[in-house]
Amino acid sequence: MVNSSDMRFFQANFGRARLQHYLDECQGDIGRVMHLYQWNTELSAAFRESLGHLEVALRNAIDQQMSARHLGKGRPGHWIYDDARELGRGRGKGTAKHAYPYADIDTAIKRVRKNKMPTDPGQIISEISFGFWHQMVSKGQMALWPDLAGAFPYMNGRSQRTVADKVESLRALRNRIGHHHRIWSIDVATKYAQLVALAGYISPQLASWIDDRSRVRALLARRP
Repeated sequence: MVNSSDMRFFQANFGRARLQHYLDECQGDIGRVMHLYQWNTELSAAFRESLGHLEVALRNAIDQQMSARHLGKGRPGHWIYDDARELGRGRGKGTAKHAYPYADIDTAIKRVRKNKMPTDPGQIISEISFGFWHQMVSKGQMALWPDLAGAFPYMNGRSQRTVADKVESLRALRNRIGHHHRIWSIDVATKYAQLVALAGYISPQLASWIDDRSRVRALLARRP
């Protein structure tokens, strides 16, 4: 049986202001608040799993296209080091040494070194934030898009915005989950549809693989 002491426990450990949103949504029903809170946690975890699969596939697809571009231009080494100074290496302003998106690569390199790992391309790429991949397909990097569009061979057309809008939307969701915010207050069904669609642009088999293993649809169907 749910009682006021249970709510005091929740407020003491998870915060009054945080739980007020749940109380408002549930018209003060403490039992529903607890169920919604737990459901939000489970849904967030399920999204994190599916987003993780998508992020790895996305960065691999972009890496493959950038590597092919790098090779096609006859450049030595690996594109991630930005020796051609296309991504902002050495072009920072003020006290910043590098501009974005290369600044994210620099941060990843520092993290790899701190962890005493070799600064090879694969290790660096594995440490780069999701925000970097969003920047790579954004309009700020339109010069790369003719090549990067090849990372999404199953997309209808070649519109950069079709990809960038979905990546931006999913990045925002990922950030909400990372900060343990509520996601029941946003259109999570659309977010999941975007996730599957973006995976499908890379490979229909990838989209099916993620969807078959995801817990998101089942959780959406039983929202408290």
